Amino acid sequence: MHPMIILFAPLLVAGCALQPTVAQNTPPPAPPVTVAAVMPTKLVETRYDVRGYRAAANSSLRHEAHAVYRRTRVPVTASDELETVSRASYPPASVAPLPASEELNAELATQKQITTELRAMQTSMAETNQQMQAQYALLVRQSGEALKLRTQLETERNRIRNASPAEVAPVAPAALPSSRAEVKW
Repeated sequence: MHPMIILFAPLLVAGCALQPTVAQNTPPPAPPVTVAAVMPTKLVETRYDVRGYRAAANSSLRHEAHAVYRRTRVPVTASDELETVSRASYPPASVAPLPASEELNAELATQKQITTELRAMQTSMAETNQQMQAQYALLVRQSGEALKLRTQLETERNRIRNASPAEVAPVAPAALPSSRAEVKW
């Protein structure tokens, strides 16, 4: 016989001796239990504000500030079943007037009174400032006139000292300037 057949014959006999496994009729495995199957869930969106930054790989690339939103599925709780309304349905506190109360009314009245008094003081100070400026202008003008009169007086004294007695004629009081009566010392 052929030597190859001698080798394959025992293998062929051994191979036939093994019995194939028979498929059994088993129930399908149970689907995995999820949280949603146990209790109801809802999606919650959370906002994260990201500041502007430069990319690590390329420093010339700049990312502007923006918001990143993350959605998470969370179980519904008893407090979630409460009815909620939009934030836009009510005006913000900066727009809505405060509730009327006696304390608030008293404080507002006090503030109005203080404001009125401050405005009256500002008006009074402005009027006083104008009066002071007018008096200062008058003082400057009178000082200028006094200096002019002093110069005239010195000139006249020097003329009288250097002149002979015959040349000196008495000066009439009408020749003096009329502004002398206005000078107040």
